[in-house]
Amino acid sequence: MNHWTLQGKTAIVTGASKGIGKATTEELLGHGAEVLFLARSESLIREAEAEFSSKGWKAYGMVADVGEEEERVAIAEKAQSLWGQLDILVNNVGTNVRKPTLEATFEDLQHVMDINVGAAFDLSRRLHPLLKKNGGGSIINVASIAAMTGVMWTTGIYAMSKAAMNRMTKYLAVDWGPDGIRVNSVNPWFINTARVERVMKDPEKVQRINQTTPLGRVGEPEEVARVIAFLAMPAASYLTGLSLPVDGGFSQVGIL
Repeated sequence: MNHWTLQGKTAIVTGASKGIGKATTEELLGHGAEVLFLARSESLIREAEAEFSSKGWKAYGMVADVGEEEERVAIAEKAQSLWGQLDILVNNVGTNVRKPTLEATFEDLQHVMDINVGAAFDLSRRLHPLLKKNGGGSIINVASIAAMTGVMWTTGIYAMSKAAMNRMTKYLAVDWGPDGIRVNSVNPWFINTARVERVMKDPEKVQRINQTTPLGRVGEPEEVARVIAFLAMPAASYLTGLSLPVDGGFSQVGIL
């Protein structure tokens, strides 16, 4: 048996029109999986769908807002109609409200928690029967290094939500382990995506990032995607409950 392939596997990736989500979709497809990939932008989804299909991959784009309960129901129904089971779920959607802590409102906190934790939990719960049906599957949650150590260039509510996602990861790994479902999370540092474009345009901040990161640079979306793909593979069959830093060593150094 080839433990380093996703041939014949089925997967869902949220927030997949760009950045880590799109890179993850491409990585999973490249290893042989069929992927239902989701985002709110119809134009970006259709563009990516055409790109993936031109390579002969089985990619199904779906315009969906995972922050809405009825759309999470629709996602589960789509997976049921496509495959009747599921092997991989990547909870990648995330949001932030960029305000100083003393300016952030309870509504800001609730919004960020609802998307970053609540939507991921509810979608995982709704897809649990399909993951269990095939003898178990793999859930990978995309958290953040801010959940594991102090990072000044983010917000308190974002860090809190991602820490909650890591705790959810560990709890579900224990709770759903008997069903054969593995649950892990990845915790990226600064990754070269549109989300950090504001920081990357500041030469002084880029210099500080590079100086504080042992590998001396920001990461690329593909580098996170490859870790996610590994966690989804049979090769990682005895790994569950992990919160893996994908940070070039930043978390071993300290606060930026």
